[in-house]
Amino acid sequence: MSRLARMIALAAAALIAAGGGAAPASAQTAKLKVASTSKEIVDNLPFYVAIEAGLFKKQDLDVELTHFAGGGEVVRAVASKATDIGMVATTAGVIAIGRGEPLKLLSAWTAPAYGILWIVLADSPIKTIKDLAGHKAGFTRPGSVSHTGFNAALQANGLVGKVDLVPVGSPGDSWAALKAGRVQASWHTAPDVYSILDRGEARILFQISDYLKSYQQGSLIGTEDYLRSNGDTVRKFLRAIAAANELIAADPAQAAAMGAKHMGAPETAVRKTLDGRPLPFYKIGAPETANLDGSIAEAMETGALKERPSYDKLVDKSFLP
Repeated sequence: MSRLARMIALAAAALIAAGGGAAPASAQTAKLKVASTSKEIVDNLPFYVAIEAGLFKKQDLDVELTHFAGGGEVVRAVASKATDIGMVATTAGVIAIGRGEPLKLLSAWTAPAYGILWIVLADSPIKTIKDLAGHKAGFTRPGSVSHTGFNAALQANGLVGKVDLVPVGSPGDSWAALKAGRVQASWHTAPDVYSILDRGEARILFQISDYLKSYQQGSLIGTEDYLRSNGDTVRKFLRAIAAANELIAADPAQAAAMGAKHMGAPETAVRKTLDGRPLPFYKIGAPETANLDGSIAEAMETGALKERPSYDKLVDKSFLP
């Protein structure tokens, strides 16, 4: 039996264990539009594994995956009903729900903070984060993980108000902005960043994990209306992703190969990123209180919220497998 065949067999077993065996052949395929942030980020790996291993098909799902530049944009896509559910920066979801958007976090996704970092050009005179004072530095979009993580780093180093924060968009756009001199430091993400580092073109200045320890980095979000009307479809989706997470844990090497096809990154870089992840990192289940508290705290730090939303206001656990 080939490695891929063994992985698919593992996935099938995981689906059965979760009560989610393949639906009868006569079942109608459900279409599901899913939004996510930049395709290069390691958070997206469960999507790619589910696609490559046929896990969505086993649940009779036709999943259309669309990528956006940051968590705030994903929230807007879901809230506007341009997409059905989204994998979102939890802080962006917390801010939207706290402001009264009819949305719910329906599952955890990735925790704690990992895979996002800030780089400078290899010959930059900026050696530490404190050297950013008086300079421009990039992040994706307001409300994103890179935004809240950057705020945490600035606060920890007494730099609030001393660095000009510039929204630069995707990792590719960020790297272009850095090379063009629009910013003197900017965000990037593993695994894509390793190609730049290996060429000797940039240096790591700091990582998000240096400053955010208990933190729900990614979560799934949907509108209350969509969740009420499409509960079975949502549950099938969560079962497929739970099976993908089982595959990632069982065979990281093959999972990295699957992810590399979609991320456009070398397989070795994806494997390096996957091997360095905190455990557990991927999860389908209720967000842990400590991690969600960390995300809420960072959302509050942005100044976008005046009152702290409760756990029950944010999370609907009724769709979990």
